[in-house]
Amino acid sequence: MYRIGEIAKLKNISKRTIDYYTQIGLLNPIRTDSNYRLYSDECLQILNMVEHYKNLNMPLEEIKSSIELIKSDNTIDKQKVEKHFKQIASIMQHLKEEIHVMEPILQKLNDQQREKYVNRLSSEGITLAQTLLLLFS
Repeated sequence: MYRIGEIAKLKNISKRTIDYYTQIGLLNPIRTDSNYRLYSDECLQILNMVEHYKNLNMPLEEIKSSIELIKSDNTIDKQKVEKHFKQIASIMQHLKEEIHVMEPILQKLNDQQREKYVNRLSSEGITLAQTLLLLFS
């Protein structure tokens, strides 16, 4: 269990941010008898997911919705699942557009530079494709 200062230092975020995530229900700390908030390893995992989704430029409300879907206790809300899949589709469309924008830039690189970037994207793309195949099979 971690106190707010410890978790803030571990995740390199402000105490105020942790307070806000707690207020909106993303984090659920345990209160001690002396009213201190203690954050579990699950809270660390949630903060990792928040960071991941923020890197994808996902709005905080959508992040919260996605995390709630993951945290649900075996009950499936079809609307939340539908919304989550729409979010994934939107992110994939955005990535497709980004790749399209990058094509002319890749053409200006020399063969060695181009190969370096294409190989990096290819390995990540293969991992994504495998994950999607598992998800939809």
